[in-house]
Parts: sequence; C-alpha cells; structure tokens
Amino acid sequence: MKIGKLAALLREAQRIAVLSGAGLSKASGIPTYRDEGGLWTQQGIARFSSIEEFHRDPQGFHAFWAERRKEMASAKPNAGHRALARLQQQKTETALITQNIDGLLPKAGAREVLEIHGSLARDKCTACGAIFPVDPYAAKANVGACTACGAASVRPDVVMFGEALDNRLCADAEYAAKTAEVFLLIGTSAVVYPAAGWAEKAWSRGARLVIINLDSTPFDEMAEIVIHGRAEEVLPQVLEQMRDGITP
Repeated sequence: MKIGKLAALLREAQRIAVLSGAGLSKASGIPTYRDEGGLWTQQGIARFSSIEEFHRDPQGFHAFWAERRKEMASAKPNAGHRALARLQQQKTETALITQNIDGLLPKAGAREVLEIHGSLARDKCTACGAIFPVDPYAAKANVGACTACGAASVRPDVVMFGEALDNRLCADAEYAAKTAEVFLLIGTSAVVYPAAGWAEKAWSRGARLVIINLDSTPFDEMAEIVIHGRAEEVLPQVLEQMRDGITP
C-alpha cells in the first residue's frame, strides 16, 4: 500500500529531491556511523573524523582513511543506488543529495550528485586547495606531499568535524529543497545539520515528505509516507510500480 502510494507520488511529480545517508550503502558493505556497530560507536575511532586529528596524528589519520578507501574500492552499487539512478533518468529534475562519501551513486549511473560531505575518490591539499583523483586500491597510509605546492598537507576531500560544507553544494541543495514537490529521506537518521534542515524546509513550503529508513527519525510525524525498510529492497519495488502504473 505505502509503496504503491509512493510510486504514484513520484509518477506525478516533476521536481523530486532525495537526501540519502549511510543506510543506503550498508548493503554494499560500507559501514554505517551511528547505529549499532557503526564506526563512530567504536572506541577511539571517531577522532579520525576531526580535522584536529589530521594535524595532531597525521599518520594515524591517513591509516584510518586508507582503510575506508579499501572498503570503497571493493564496494559495488546495490539495488538502492541503481534504483535512484533510474529514478533520475526517468524524472530528469530529480536532485540527488547524499551525505555518503563512497561514490556509489555516481558509480550506479547517477549524474550531478551533490556529495555534500565530499568523496573518498579525491584528495585535496589544505595548503593550496589543489584537488587530485585517487586510486583507492593504491591508497597509502602515510602523509603525502602535494604535487602542486609540495606541502605535506594532502588529505581525503572529505568534510571533517569542525569544517564547513561547500557553499556551492549547499546552495544547490537548498534550491532543490525549495523547489521539490516530493522530498525523500533515504537511509539517514536525519540528525545531522544542515542536511536535515533541508527536509524541514521542503516540508514547510508544502513538499510531500517521504522517509525510507530502518529506524525512526525526527521527521516521521511530518512525513506523508514512512516506510521502515531497507532502501535496496523498497526502492526497486517503487520503481517497478512506477513503471507498471500500479496505483494504491
């Protein structure tokens, strides 16, 4: 019933915005962060998401993120990623905003993904700002020197705690939230701002709010549709019913 209703909503909508989180990539073998067994629940691990740790312990910092890159390198898009890429192909004004840094939505064929927390597919130099593509299979657990300026300030192009998000990406996400007819929260606890605030802004101006997540979120009571399920199971069913024209 809920899947059919969601399929009907998406079939009728012109402008759709999707905010995805770690739950979307869990089936691809990418560890989550805050749920049971997540990275940030493991003692001493969360510090490596801080920019202060990059300066205090660069060797440990690079070793941690080299392991994350190995996980990314072996991961493949799952059915949830592929379904979102197909949704974007069918509904060309679909904005895909993700908190994930694994690059799996682009790998699935999605275009112009707003990777608001950055991507492990790139390095950047904190001294000169140069950006470099990275082969995750060859990622090294040591401090690299920037080939542009020579400074030992190269690190993953990922937004760490204590850093601001990219202004341009935030502006694009804000616009998507402001103009969306349907706003989907997928695989996210919706507690990290400003990303969670975009869902609230979309809802406040009349967008239909939809949540697909295993656990409850702070937005469940606002949402028109709440499906407590796995994205990789729910989204392909939604796309199938959109294709078949099934109504609730």
